[in-house]
Amino acid sequence: MFKSLIMKFIALSFLCILTALNGAAQKRVIDSLYKDLRFKKTDTDRAVALYNLSYYYQNFKPDSAMFLAKEAYNLSKKRKFLRGESWALSSMANAFHALHNYPKAIEYFIEQLKIEEKRNIPENIGSTYLSMALVYNSEKDVRKALFYALKADSIAKVNKLPELALFAKLNIGDIYEKANQLGSAMVYSHNAYELSLLQKNDQITGVALNNLGNIYFKRSEYGKANDYYRRSIPFLKSSEDYNNLAECYVGLAKVFKDQHNPDSAIYYAKNAYKLANDNEFFAKAVDASALLIKLYKSNGKIDSAFVYQEIMITLTDSIDNKERAKEVQSITIAEELRQKEIVEAHEKEMEERRQKLQLLAIGILIPIFFFISIFLSRRKVNKKVIEFSGIISLLMLFEYLTLFIHPFVAEKSHHSPFIEIVVFVIIAALLTPTHHKVEHWLIGKLSKIRERHIEMRQRAIDELETDKED
Repeated sequence: MFKSLIMKFIALSFLCILTALNGAAQKRVIDSLYKDLRFKKTDTDRAVALYNLSYYYQNFKPDSAMFLAKEAYNLSKKRKFLRGESWALSSMANAFHALHNYPKAIEYFIEQLKIEEKRNIPENIGSTYLSMALVYNSEKDVRKALFYALKADSIAKVNKLPELALFAKLNIGDIYEKANQLGSAMVYSHNAYELSLLQKNDQITGVALNNLGNIYFKRSEYGKANDYYRRSIPFLKSSEDYNNLAECYVGLAKVFKDQHNPDSAIYYAKNAYKLANDNEFFAKAVDASALLIKLYKSNGKIDSAFVYQEIMITLTDSIDNKERAKEVQSITIAEELRQKEIVEAHEKEMEERRQKLQLLAIGILIPIFFFISIFLSRRKVNKKVIEFSGIISLLMLFEYLTLFIHPFVAEKSHHSPFIEIVVFVIIAALLTPTHHKVEHWLIGKLSKIRERHIEMRQRAIDELETDKED
């Protein structure tokens, strides 16, 4: 019992030291990103800086990533910065993916997809499909994961997008492998490997070779599995992909275990555990420690098996606690976002109401100006004042019409400045002659009213003078 407590204490202490060291490095990067944000002046630049912060926070603090991305989204939407909106939605979706809230992740990826379809950039549409495929794969919905991954692959093929094709084929191979459809998995993983060589992408070369090792291991072709695993190691090391390298070491350990070579199996399982633990890939560390327990037990080394069992329990508890915390975080964040959206909707409603009231006020003011013009025309006022009043009334009317139809034009043109300019030039071309005709008609009418009233006034004066003479 005492030994068990000591082992738990050592394991927890080791995890705390690693977390502290990693935290110090993270703080330096975050401080640098916040410093960059402070120097940004325009809304679009601030939106990009906020997205960069959000992207960095995604893996270890998804709640912060979420709120930073939301702020970036609001700024981007305010400035009609579609690229910024898309990035922010992607960041929010990835944060929900990290929190294992898959429905919310899909919801935000769909919103991103709508924007990318407006922008009509095939590579971005394909990338969004691929992100959705990864969420469905995490949810173990193989059918939908393949549907979206294959759509991404199709877009890559039609539009000749080699990088998208590479990632699509790699992920399709991985989806098939996890679903134990090994024939299809092998075809796509080989394609990904060949494309990675052409594109000189060492990391993907290493991942594809590791995936092929997994496939051949499941087929019990241990010689080929061993070969692919070993070939992946230098690529994964050079690209510092320690997560997949740990998986590769676990794969090699399993190969040697099934080939009844316990010493080599223990060697690679230990390497996998150390690498995963040092880099905080705790799920891989659990896989490696579980394998070491089996290996030591089969060799009769109960003490060593017990050590790794205690480590595995500690790691599993840590992972379970993190998963529960993620679930709570996900619910909390979803509710906070909902409340924020309610506030934003209310503010938007108030702004729209304010604008409508202003339009109503202007609409009421225009006929008042017309009545003032008519009133002035009946009084002894300079003709130019009447003409000026009439022109102002007409200008307000036509500007009011332009202001009134602007939201409709903006919505239908998807806020495209070019389309808006063309539409308003056409409207101006139609309204300008009408404006001039109405202006001449109105001024003429007001002048006639003025002249008639002057004549009537003069006649009245003449009649009074005649009466006086009589």
